[in-house]
Amino acid sequence: MVKRCPWATTSPELLVYHDTIWGRVQKDPQKLFKALCLETMQAGLSFSTILKFESGMDEVFHHFSLDYLAKCDQSDVERFCQDRRIIRNHAKVSAIIANAKVIQPNPKMLVEATWGPVNGVSLDHLLKAAPDPKMYQKFTEKFVKAFKNMGLQRIGLITVYSYLQAVGVVNDHLITCDFHEELPAKNEEKSS
Repeated sequence: MVKRCPWATTSPELLVYHDTIWGRVQKDPQKLFKALCLETMQAGLSFSTILKFESGMDEVFHHFSLDYLAKCDQSDVERFCQDRRIIRNHAKVSAIIANAKVIQPNPKMLVEATWGPVNGVSLDHLLKAAPDPKMYQKFTEKFVKAFKNMGLQRIGLITVYSYLQAVGVVNDHLITCDFHEELPAKNEEKSS
């Protein structure tokens, strides 16, 4: 029987996300941007809810295309927020568009802001229990500062730490999870 982080077994969507995406090193700017958007959308919601809306958001936001979203404006925010396929929060949708406008001219700056502080190497917290993001506040602050200096919006400590977990900057799979040991091997394959 496969052992997983306990949160992954609470819904089918979370199980797939845990097994195929969460914690895997990601350095593609477009995929990093999508992960940041999903974490931005999560604020105040469960990630299971986000995953239920993911396919609708992919359709509406053209797979979170930086090129597409960077051309959008306030009228598009209003139009998007009428669409039941997405989470219809004006502030979050506005932030996604604003963030696309910041990142789109130079997508590599998101890669650098995400991976530069750790010299491109994933960190393993060797967790025995679910982490408390407050434990990593000092660690996360430098990322938040870099993102805010870029001009990104709706970037707080919890959102950013969740993003860092999602894109593999930190491996927060519990050491009892079968995916904990699998990730370093997969991450090495990707970087070679």
